[in-house]
Amino acid sequence: MGVILSNLGLLLANELVAQGNNTFTFGDAQKLLLRKPSAVANLLARMEKAGLVDRIRRGYYSIRPLGRLGTPTVVEDIALAVGAALKDLPHRIAYQSALLEHDLMVQPVRSIQVAVVRPLRTRNLSGRPLKIVIETPENLEVGKMVYGISFISDLHRTILEAARRPSLVGGLEVLALALNAAAPNLKGEILMDYAKRLNWATAIRRLGSLADTLDIAELQGVLKPMKRISADLDLLPSYSERRVWRDRRWRVRWPCTVDELLSVTRY
Repeated sequence: MGVILSNLGLLLANELVAQGNNTFTFGDAQKLLLRKPSAVANLLARMEKAGLVDRIRRGYYSIRPLGRLGTPTVVEDIALAVGAALKDLPHRIAYQSALLEHDLMVQPVRSIQVAVVRPLRTRNLSGRPLKIVIETPENLEVGKMVYGISFISDLHRTILEAARRPSLVGGLEVLALALNAAAPNLKGEILMDYAKRLNWATAIRRLGSLADTLDIAELQGVLKPMKRISADLDLLPSYSERRVWRDRRWRVRWPCTVDELLSVTRY
């Protein structure tokens, strides 16, 4: 029986690949195999154990690329995993995961961060924690770009997200490093346009303070306050109790000295 199931598994994988499908559902497999649900479930479990497929979440699978057998698909291709699991729901790979995919993270992270329009029951994708951020349908579309079979925040939206909620991307050092690395490819007018559409004045203030203070040439003096500044803003909200320095133009309070942050961003 084991040999028969193995052959069926290979036939299923071959048929899906021939059809151009890297992802599939339990229902797709059942239609192709013409077997009872229990038999299909048993086969898919064996295929997963053998390293032929990756179970993204209940009822959703992806075929592991040849040469990567034994490595969960989500490790190799986050777009494939997220797209397979959330293809019927408006979504966008965002925040820390977007930074990682744009090569703006120094070290990899285990969790997957995705913006969606409603809460999800799914808590894991291929064994990795799934963290969701709820957004309005209108905000979800700002800076959204196609990424494989999924969607992701484009570079400008990714930087704005990091400035909007630094704690979600790993803190101030991550934000500063990402901004410094992305700066040559950023345009101030796009950042301003996105921020206005999202009503993210605080994100612009943090980016402006960092760009001006750290002498990031491409953005220094380019960003403008979206409205009259009437109160101080913490560069890192979770460290509001520690205020070491405040810049005059943006009235942003820093939890560290400029030299301390420069030592991290200029390496």
